[in-house]
Amino acid sequence: MSTKRSIKPTKQQTVLLAVTGLSPAIVTETVWALAQEKARVLPRRVVFITTAVGDEKLKQQLFTNLPALGGQTAWEALRAALNAGDDELIAEDTRVIGKADHKSGMLQPLQDIQTQEENDIAASFILEEVRRVVENPDNRLVASIAGGRKTMGALLHAAVTLIGREHDRLTHVLVSAPYETMPGFYFPSQPGTTIKDREGKEHAPSKALVQLADVPFVPLRNRFEDLQNMPGSFSGLVRRFSREIKEDAQRPRLIEIGYRKKCLWVDDQPVSMRVKALAVLHFLLNQQNQNLTPIGQPEAANDMNHWLKNADCIPIGVRPKSVVSDDIRHELNHLRTTMKKTGWEIPKRSLTFPPFTLRLRD
Repeated sequence: MSTKRSIKPTKQQTVLLAVTGLSPAIVTETVWALAQEKARVLPRRVVFITTAVGDEKLKQQLFTNLPALGGQTAWEALRAALNAGDDELIAEDTRVIGKADHKSGMLQPLQDIQTQEENDIAASFILEEVRRVVENPDNRLVASIAGGRKTMGALLHAAVTLIGREHDRLTHVLVSAPYETMPGFYFPSQPGTTIKDREGKEHAPSKALVQLADVPFVPLRNRFEDLQNMPGSFSGLVRRFSREIKEDAQRPRLIEIGYRKKCLWVDDQPVSMRVKALAVLHFLLNQQNQNLTPIGQPEAANDMNHWLKNADCIPIGVRPKSVVSDDIRHELNHLRTTMKKTGWEIPKRSLTFPPFTLRLRD
């Protein structure tokens, strides 16, 4: 008789992906802030995305032994201060954005991102680094947009929006003055009692306030099931998503109304709804089907009252007796707010709806 051995689920690991430039201390500040959260987060791996200039700054500021830190590197000091385990806060090789040199056949590091061509190269490079993390279900991504050129942060935000997952995070780090621009500041509990600002004044690192701000993003991958078949380039993925979202917006949605259950279904997705809102929606959709859309709310209320008298499709026990102009406005606002999660949005200041097919449910 054979016995099956249970397999323990793999513990999810956090990967910090950070764009950096001339101030790589934003990475140590971000790591320190993550470790201070109520549910302590300490990334297992840290990936740096930068340019050739940024790579030199990383080596000088984070990975060179510094007398001010007791002869340690800033990274060693951070790991010691946070009591990182052997498999935590492992800095991977820096990912330096590169451009193909057709003469030598080599990939040459970008010194900076200043042209449209360099911007396109950086976009696809950053997208690929995000893809490397999120394609592994055992990884949880924390992406930091705090460093590097603003272009790099914007591109990282866009890449996470395109292929990030709901449990991934996008963050920015906030550091109190004057520490945010102070050379030699890495995190509040760093070794040493004081550091000097650019004017020579001494400050205690422990008094710095370092906070992490989560940046909201919409995970578009929820809309696209065949993500593995998507283009690899940033521009190609944007074009594909844009085209499919446009086609989706033009596709008629199946709208089903159930008065007794006080529910509305959009493409079989249920949304609880009060009866009067259902009746207003039903009336306006019916009028649009007949090319009789009212020009305004007063006219809509007047026409709806005539419609209600013969609306046998609405059970008598729940059928509204009458409506006024304010009812139309109030119920439409309720519909807009409640239906946002369905992706079928009701336009503001309009009594006309996106393409639909209307049905009634018992």
